[in-house]
Amino acid sequence: MMRLTSLFTLFFAWSILFNSCEKPEALNANELQPTEDVLYSNQTDTLRLVASTVYEDTIKSDDLSASLLGGLLDPVFGLTTCEFATQFTLANANPIIPETIAIDSVILSFAYNGYTYGSLKKMNFIIRELNEPIFKDSTYSSSFIPTRKLENLVNDPEQGVHIEPYNFFFTSSDSLLPQLRIPLKTSLGYHILQPDNPDVLNSDTDFQTYFNGLYIETTQTSPGVVGLDLTNINSKITVYYRYDDNGIADTTFFEFPITSDCARLNHFSHDYTFATPFLSGLSTDSTSSLYAYAQAAAGLKTMIEIPHLTNFSDLNSTLVNKAELIIPFDLNPKQLPPSQVFLFYKDEAGVLQALPDQFTGNIGGNVDLINRRYRVNISQYIQQVLMGTIPNGPLYLVSGNAGVTINGVQLHGPNYSSNASENMRLILTYSN
Repeated sequence: MMRLTSLFTLFFAWSILFNSCEKPEALNANELQPTEDVLYSNQTDTLRLVASTVYEDTIKSDDLSASLLGGLLDPVFGLTTCEFATQFTLANANPIIPETIAIDSVILSFAYNGYTYGSLKKMNFIIRELNEPIFKDSTYSSSFIPTRKLENLVNDPEQGVHIEPYNFFFTSSDSLLPQLRIPLKTSLGYHILQPDNPDVLNSDTDFQTYFNGLYIETTQTSPGVVGLDLTNINSKITVYYRYDDNGIADTTFFEFPITSDCARLNHFSHDYTFATPFLSGLSTDSTSSLYAYAQAAAGLKTMIEIPHLTNFSDLNSTLVNKAELIIPFDLNPKQLPPSQVFLFYKDEAGVLQALPDQFTGNIGGNVDLINRRYRVNISQYIQQVLMGTIPNGPLYLVSGNAGVTINGVQLHGPNYSSNASENMRLILTYSN
């Protein structure tokens, strides 16, 4: 009698899961698998999904390819603020600096990397000397802020600087690639070019011990975020000075460049007070039947659960031919969605791991702006869950390039629409 009851329960679970199983072409799942596989396979898109929006953990933010600066107020994601810290090096060790000089100006410059967010016109800056060292061989998270000295080193903090990432900078004798140029106080020039102990200019190591670097931020009135390339040749401090050369006044300059050997780190913060109503009330995790969210710069991620997936394993004969997560999204008038999304799962120790499909180079996840969706291949992951080699826990969908962009996307949840093609769903093609 017990055996009969168990068989009935198993049959009932099977019928609930697959009462809408069809051949693959019936679900309009174009390019899901080769035609020859379709002939011997079934397909379903009715597995229940649960999508929740959760806060992203801090991310590694040091030594990245770009630094972000500014603040963007977005109607969906609220206020995102980006700041950074960096070391500097000597253009050459043991420079010969005259004992008596007059510093004319100190310019902090950063090369643009071509990416901007918001309506950037002018920025006001707060630039302070680091009060503690940062180290190239250390790892820093996006929530870390080194201690800074109180003085704002910007020469005229109220004036602001025009942001012109596509305009060349012209001097009296040359034209330079587009760059952000911020005038600093001449006192900084004396501090780094004529230290009390000249030996600190003997090497980069000695100099960085003496001068820890700078922390760069904008005021809260910043109208957007701009991307900067700190390791570009035009990213540096330049001190322009005059001196007496045997009775003749001469002018020259000395540079303190940022190189790939310099420690540098990004800091991100988010304020969802003015975000879409769902996000403004976000707690540690919030389930929405309509939307889910993913946001770069250590913002938000989507937790996706497939609670009934392990019912497949009861049959001991299910072969996953293809499993693809389809994730439609809405376009945001303020910013493009992330160019790619990634999925992670937690192992038995609670550590995030990449899906096995990631290592085959076939996981997908690239943005499709025409159809407004992401498609992520998770076939190997689903198969290993059914085999019991990976636990059936939540998947975490995160933005790609999370440390060098602020892109966010509003995803359709599993119950967004009565039209299933508009919903987040898993299309599973299998054979027995």
